[in-house]
Amino acid sequence: MKIAFFCDSYQPTRNGVAVSVSTNAAELRARGHRVVIFAPRYKGFEDSDPDVVRFPATPFYKVRDFPVAWPMMPYFSLPAWKRFLDEKFDVVHSHSPFILGTVGARWAKYSHLPLVFTFHTLYHRYIHHTPFPPAVARPYTLEKLKRYCLLCDHIIAPSHSIERVVSRFRPDVKTSIIPTGVDISKFEKGNRENGRARFNIAPEEKVLLYVGRVAPEKNLEFLVRSLAPLLRDKSEVRTRLLIVGDGAAKASLKSVAQELGISSRVIFAGFLDDQSLLDCYAAGDIFVFASRTETQGVCIAEALAAGLPCVVVGAMGAGEAIEDGVEGFVVPPRDDRFCAAAKCLLEDDGLRARMSLAARRKGSTLSLARGVDTLFGLYEEMISAR
Repeated sequence: MKIAFFCDSYQPTRNGVAVSVSTNAAELRARGHRVVIFAPRYKGFEDSDPDVVRFPATPFYKVRDFPVAWPMMPYFSLPAWKRFLDEKFDVVHSHSPFILGTVGARWAKYSHLPLVFTFHTLYHRYIHHTPFPPAVARPYTLEKLKRYCLLCDHIIAPSHSIERVVSRFRPDVKTSIIPTGVDISKFEKGNRENGRARFNIAPEEKVLLYVGRVAPEKNLEFLVRSLAPLLRDKSEVRTRLLIVGDGAAKASLKSVAQELGISSRVIFAGFLDDQSLLDCYAAGDIFVFASRTETQGVCIAEALAAGLPCVVVGAMGAGEAIEDGVEGFVVPPRDDRFCAAAKCLLEDDGLRARMSLAARRKGSTLSLARGVDTLFGLYEEMISAR
């Protein structure tokens, strides 16, 4: 089967969309299928993958790692268009409702191909990244989403919460729930000692781990303020907060940590290579996540695969990722409740061990192979129907 992926965000950007696109493409290719990825070009970045087709792009406003493609100019889009026609695809899978997602939809329609769209992001919750006032940006984004959904033959939602959002937008478009899977086997390769040695974390210290972009929508100021009492605690067992990732909110978050007097207990690791990230998951004791805008939270699936009990705010997809009291705790967005849940896990070694085993069991149900099985079945269904 030949599949065209269209996305407005891809490597070297590190986010859930880029991870979903790259891991699904890799698994489909491993099964003998052809996947070509159409994405924006990033200045200074060269692909080693010949099946990534890049459009010229310009950095977008304040978000420098999200370049905006120029596909509507014939001179720039002609090579990509020719590649699209030459490949004779069977299905188009869009991972964005915006510029390149719209290109994918148009090209699919021209070629009479089924169009599948994964609703990765609650886009109307991210308008603070645009230069436009909310009174303009929010209604425009919502209307854009509704119109785009109508172009699709099938919409994939990563969670039940997002399926409900899609059904409100377009109840007449078919949907399926397919979470982004993770490569479970990778998480056996993390080295706890190496992960801790990298950041001078003592063997007896407990590590609260966050992985993801350091951006306002991730609710990280709430996370740091909630956990501050645990990080300030002078008890025998010391606790550290390890933040893996980078983004525009890093400077303000460091200021918050300094204001709270916990700078020495908060580690900003930045983005890491794959093995170093696996080592950090192995080095952690509890995964903490406070975002209220997640469609799924791929990092939660990764934490479960690594056997980490989780404390998450019960909102949208993140609230569905774990069962409260089994693989961790799902709490309301209150700092006292979040802190109490993390403290409970820190102080009760037996509970933490039981939840760790449960996390690994849950992680095995979120495997990449299982997700791609479902995805490929959907492709076959769409092609047959078309």
